[in-house]
Amino acid sequence: MRNYLRYLAFIWRYKLRVIGAILSGLTAEALDIFSVAFYLASNEILLSFYFFPGTRPSMADKFFFKHHYGQQLVAFLEEQAKSKTALMWTVVGLGFSLFCMAIIHAVLVFLRRYLLESAAQRGWMDLLNRLFERVSGLSMRFFSQRSLGHTMSTFGPDLGELAMGGRSIFAHAIRDTFSLLAGLGACFLINVRLSLLVFGALPVLLYVFKRVGDMVRRYTTKGLEKRADAMKILAETVQGMMVIKAYDAEEYQRERFRGTSRRMLHYDLRRTLAKALSDPVTELVYRACIFVVGAYGVYLVVNAHLEVSMLFLFLIGVKRVYDPLNKLRDVNNEIQACRAAADRVFAIMDVQPEVLEKPNAASLPPHSVDIAFDHVSFAYEPPDDVVHDFHLTIRAGEVIAIVGENGSGKSTLVSLLLRFYDPTQGAIRIDGMDIREVTQTSLRRQIGYVSQSVVLFNDTVRHNIAFGDTHYSDEQIEQAARVALAHDFVVNDLPNGYETLVGEGGAKLSGGQRQRIALARALLRDPRILILDEATSAMDAEAEHRLEAQLASFARGRTVILIAHRFSALRLADRIVVLDRGRTEAVGSHDELLSTSPTYRNLYQKQAANPGAR
Repeated sequence: MRNYLRYLAFIWRYKLRVIGAILSGLTAEALDIFSVAFYLASNEILLSFYFFPGTRPSMADKFFFKHHYGQQLVAFLEEQAKSKTALMWTVVGLGFSLFCMAIIHAVLVFLRRYLLESAAQRGWMDLLNRLFERVSGLSMRFFSQRSLGHTMSTFGPDLGELAMGGRSIFAHAIRDTFSLLAGLGACFLINVRLSLLVFGALPVLLYVFKRVGDMVRRYTTKGLEKRADAMKILAETVQGMMVIKAYDAEEYQRERFRGTSRRMLHYDLRRTLAKALSDPVTELVYRACIFVVGAYGVYLVVNAHLEVSMLFLFLIGVKRVYDPLNKLRDVNNEIQACRAAADRVFAIMDVQPEVLEKPNAASLPPHSVDIAFDHVSFAYEPPDDVVHDFHLTIRAGEVIAIVGENGSGKSTLVSLLLRFYDPTQGAIRIDGMDIREVTQTSLRRQIGYVSQSVVLFNDTVRHNIAFGDTHYSDEQIEQAARVALAHDFVVNDLPNGYETLVGEGGAKLSGGQRQRIALARALLRDPRILILDEATSAMDAEAEHRLEAQLASFARGRTVILIAHRFSALRLADRIVVLDRGRTEAVGSHDELLSTSPTYRNLYQKQAANPGAR
C-alpha cells in the first residue's frame, strides 16, 4: 500500500484541484439526495392536504419540515392544497425547482470530473517524467542486468495500470463512500431496527471484497510480469530482425511470443474471474437484505410501528447503500491492481545509481597534465577481475593505443575513465584529481567518445552530430563532418543532406557512414580527451588511411586513446599498451613490443597471416 500512496502523493501535488473536485462531488451527491427527498416529501405533504383536508400529515413534522423554515413551507403547501389550480401550479413549481437543482448538480459533476482528471493526468505525467529521470540517471550496471523490454514495460503497462487506479480513488472512492454513509444515515433516521439488519450484512460483503482484492492484486502482478516478458521478446525481435530473417527464425520468435501471451492471458482471465465472482455475491446479499427488510418492514407496518411511505423510503435508502457499495467493490479491485503496478514502478524508482556524484564535487579544470590509472582493478561480477592492478600514466597530448585479445579489458578501461563504473580498487586521476571527486558533467564534457557499437538516433544527420547540445552553428557541424570525412557523402549521397533522417540506429546508412557521423559527433565537442574504440573498423583501407591524416592534425594538443584490433590503426600512437586478461603485459613502440611481448607478437602474426582480419 505504501507505493500506491506514494503515487497518490504525485496527484496530491495538485491539491487545490483535488480538493475542488472532492467538494464538488460531495456537494453534488448531497444535492442529489436532498433534491429527490425534498421533492418526494413535499409532494406527499401537498397531496395529503388535498385529499385529507384538516388532517396534518405525519411527514410535516419530520426531518427538514419540523424546523422553522420547514414549518413555513408546510403552511404554504397547506394553503396551496385548497385549490386544484394552485395545487397544479405548485406541483409544476416543485418540478421546476428539482430541474434547477439538477442543472446545478450537472455543473458540479462536470467540475468534479474535470478537476479530478486534470489533477490525475498531471500527477501521472510528473511520475512519468520522474521515472524517466531516474532511469536515465542510473548506472550502466542496471542496463546490463535488466532487459530493454522489461524497462519499457514499466513505462507502458505498469504506468497504464497506475493511471486508472489513481483516478479511481479520487473519482469514485470518496464520492461513493459519502453516498454509502449518507444512505446508511438516512436509513437510521427512518428506522433503527431495520437499519441494523442492513448494517449486519456489510461485514460479509467487506470480507468478500478483501479476498477478491487480494486475488486481483496477485494476478495483476503475474500478468504484468508476463507483459514485461512479451515486451522483452518484442524488443529482441525488432532489434534482431536481420538475424531472425537470415536464420529463418520468424516462426520460432512467433511461437515464443505466443507462449508468453498465452501465459499473460491465463493470469488476466484469473483476474477477470476473481472480479466477476464478487458480482453475484453482492447481488445475493442485496436480494436477501431486501427480502428480510421487506418482511420485517411489513410486520412493523401491520403493527402500526411504521408508516407505509416510510417503508418505501427505507427501501430506497437500502438501494442508495448497495449502489455505491457495488461501485466501491470495483474501485477496490482497481486499487489492488494499481498497487501491483505501483510496486513494480517504484521498485525502479528506488534503485540508487551505483556511480554517485559527491555533494561537494569540484569542477574538473581543462585537462593539461596527465591521465593516471593508479593500480586500478575492476570486476563486473566480483571476485572475477576484468581489469587487475592496471597502472598507466598518459601524458597530456599523447596518443596511446591499447591492444589485446577479445575480453582483455580494453573497453572496460574506457568505461572506467568515462566513469560508467567505479574501480573496485585503485583510482583514476586526471591532472591529479580523482575523477570520483569531480562532477560527472565536467568530466564527460572534456571527453569525445566513439564507441565500438555506433549509436545513432532516429533523427537528422545534423541533430545526430550535434546530439546533446543545440548551440552549435551549421558551420561548426559541417567542419566536424569534414574532419571525420562525412561531409562529402552527406551532401552528395543523402537525399536531404544534413536534414536526412538516418533511421532507427542509423539503419539507412552503411557501417562506415555511421562511424563517420559518430566520429563527427565526438570531434564537434572539441574534446581535450578523444577516445576511439574501434572507431574505423567498418571503413575500408583507403578511407581509414585518409582519416588518419585528418585525425593526426586534429589530435595535436589533445590526449587520444585508441582501442583497435587492426594494426594499421596504430600508426598514430606514440605508445602501445598490451593488455592480457586485464593486466598490463607491456608498453612500448611497435618494434619494441614485437621483441618483448608474446601477446603482441601473436596478435601481429595472426593479422599478418590474415590481412583482412579485424
